Amino acid sequence: MSKPSARQERILAILRSRGQARVAALAQEFDVSPITMRRDVEALARDEQVVRGHGIVRLPSTRRTDRSRRPAADVVVLMAPLHNTYLGQILTGAREAAEQQGLRWELLGVEETEPTRSAMRRAAAVPDVLGALIIPRWRSITTVAAEEAEPVDDAAPSVHAVLLERFPPVGSVLAELDAVRTDHTRGVLLALRHLRERGHTRILLAARDDSPTGRTIRSAYLGLVPELGLPLIAEPLLSAPGAAPDPATPMPYLPDVVRRTGATALVAHSDVDALNLVTQLHAAGLRVPDDLSVVAYDDMVSGLGGLELTVVAPPKREVGREALTLLQDRVERGGPVRHVELLPALVDRGSTREIT
Repeated sequence: MSKPSARQERILAILRSRGQARVAALAQEFDVSPITMRRDVEALARDEQVVRGHGIVRLPSTRRTDRSRRPAADVVVLMAPLHNTYLGQILTGAREAAEQQGLRWELLGVEETEPTRSAMRRAAAVPDVLGALIIPRWRSITTVAAEEAEPVDDAAPSVHAVLLERFPPVGSVLAELDAVRTDHTRGVLLALRHLRERGHTRILLAARDDSPTGRTIRSAYLGLVPELGLPLIAEPLLSAPGAAPDPATPMPYLPDVVRRTGATALVAHSDVDALNLVTQLHAAGLRVPDDLSVVAYDDMVSGLGGLELTVVAPPKREVGREALTLLQDRVERGGPVRHVELLPALVDRGSTREIT
């Protein structure tokens, strides 16, 4: 191991006091070029005095790779409905953060109607568990109501847990859990302001009812439309009531609603549905953005179609990373319960136009 330079010693001192730092910020603080700072960090990393990752440098974890010398609790259990790309991105952020902290992780699926406290009990049974990061499915209002009705005197799961991309029902026993999600009200506001600035006032919303995010977006839309002085030209459009959702034609009546209401813009959740809706509109002789401007909510596939869509992009990986921070704070320090919202961003790709 080589002896650190004076600047490298100062870097180590900063990390001892702060825990971690951004390499770019250190370069500014030391008034050196980013390349010089990266070389210092790389030299310290070669000597195993620091750990690098995604522009961050931190001191190495004291945890050992030898299982016999591991602390009693160093496994983060990630729990979510499987085969969901949106939620998978959130879990990726949590997994990356866990690995950067020297923690192990284990992935478990959440069943369609499984109560969250049941999932917590399964997490508690995992050997060496530190805590659980859980994304409940909550596909229907009925499932959420069942969480609210769960008895308070039910056996409490002995594991710390954080909810991701969901806030617990106000009246449920889950209200005492930390949680982090995207600020979807802010996301809807970004979409509506973007359209209003381009002259649109007759704006439709299409959002599924079988998605907790879709229901939150619908509630935000109904509250924001009058607040922004926009007319409510139609209730939010849903998949056909009682029918199994068809991914290819999620809302077959959309072209008729556009013509009947004189709508000039549409906000659609999710971006998968938005791309399929654009295809339906084109088949009915309505062009995007010439006849109808479209903003998609989410950014998983909206840049992959023949027409790239303007989107509201939730900070999915950041939600996962923040959830791990909440879990570690809960384990190490306790304190008041926190429900945190992270702001999404609007990405303009040209699927809206100005009107006069």
